[in-house]
Amino acid sequence: MTGFRDFIFNYQPKDGITNPVDYPYMIIARYLMTFISMWPKKSVVYHSKRAELRARIWLWVQKFYHLLLCATAFFGGVLYITLHKKSMTFYELGHLYISLLMMACTFSRITTLCFNDEYRVVAKDFVTKIHLFFYKNRSDYSMQTHKKVHMISHVFTLYLSGQMMLGLFLFNVTPMYNNYSAGKYKSGGLKNSTYEHSLYFSWPFNASTDMRGYIISNILHWMLSYTCSSWFCVIDFFLSLMVFHVWGHFKILLHDLDHFPRPLNKISAVIEDSSITITNEMYSKNEMEQVFDTLNKCIDYHREIVSFTDKMSEVFGPMLFAYYGFHQASGCLLLLECSQMTVAALVRYLPLTIILFQQLIQMSIIFELVGSVSDKLKDAVYGLPWEAMDTKNRKTVAFFLMNVQEPVHVKALGLADVGVTSMAAILKTSMSYFAFLRSM
Repeated sequence: MTGFRDFIFNYQPKDGITNPVDYPYMIIARYLMTFISMWPKKSVVYHSKRAELRARIWLWVQKFYHLLLCATAFFGGVLYITLHKKSMTFYELGHLYISLLMMACTFSRITTLCFNDEYRVVAKDFVTKIHLFFYKNRSDYSMQTHKKVHMISHVFTLYLSGQMMLGLFLFNVTPMYNNYSAGKYKSGGLKNSTYEHSLYFSWPFNASTDMRGYIISNILHWMLSYTCSSWFCVIDFFLSLMVFHVWGHFKILLHDLDHFPRPLNKISAVIEDSSITITNEMYSKNEMEQVFDTLNKCIDYHREIVSFTDKMSEVFGPMLFAYYGFHQASGCLLLLECSQMTVAALVRYLPLTIILFQQLIQMSIIFELVGSVSDKLKDAVYGLPWEAMDTKNRKTVAFFLMNVQEPVHVKALGLADVGVTSMAAILKTSMSYFAFLRSM
């Protein structure tokens, strides 16, 4: 019990860890992402070509399992709407459309990430190179930043995991409770009524009035709900971890620039017949070499951070574009479902609405952190003591200054910056669509 409590509530990185995947929040991430075949596994040395072939086949089986599961669920939902559209209310259709939108968003993530080898490269680079664990011994401030990001990542992991489980529980238990409270589980309880489900599909068996069919479909709904919520929450969670560490890298770079070594030699002179003192600082010849090395280290560090961020934009850009489209369409539908203001509707849709809107706001703010901290780089570079440098080092500073003029942003399909501006536009449009649908 003590070990479990320490695993969950110890927010500080333990000593003696030799690999970042041994941190508690990375262990949780590994288990969550392994379920959807998205954890970046290390390269394995196979003893034979047959073993390597079996491993590749198993990986492709996992990929196609998620793809076929999502595609089957999507077309099953479309078929159910086609067959029962005329007998359903506007709010019941809204529930089904929300489910279909979530399936479509999940499908976009499977196709753009699960089958993308570049994702494996970016995820592996994060775990083996970019994680702040590998930079914590650079300086005291690097260690402080590592501990701060570790605490943020740990708390965020617990928070998002608990949120995902709570939303999954309420989404599936609410219709079960409604069936129980209506007496539908009793013998003869289904009089001119059908079982209520969390998801609706056209099954090849009777899941509406037959208890066995209901039990089988209910189990499948739980499995499908967990898979879909994993693709939603876990991918966002892992992407947020990457952003936290990129933010930490920029903080370290800013600290290095703000504490750039000043010249040791300082010459002061007082103008004759006045009280004005002129001070001249110039690096010595030995200091110039150290300044050149330090500048190159800062430039290489900045290039490494920006390169990883560009790879993130390239890999996650299509997913983020589809994600923004999903929130644009589902936001107004969720608000419409909650507007019924019944206990059943609020218990079922309010947690889902809060979770999805919170995910949109949360991810946008997290990505905005990178843009805001990288925007400070141009002032930090210009604040370097370039006036005390020789011509070669001044040219290096000018080159560095030119490269940090634009803030670093992750882009959705290269079209829009992922941040609070795009988030505000989506929320505003969702509210407008909701008001329009409410007036119909």
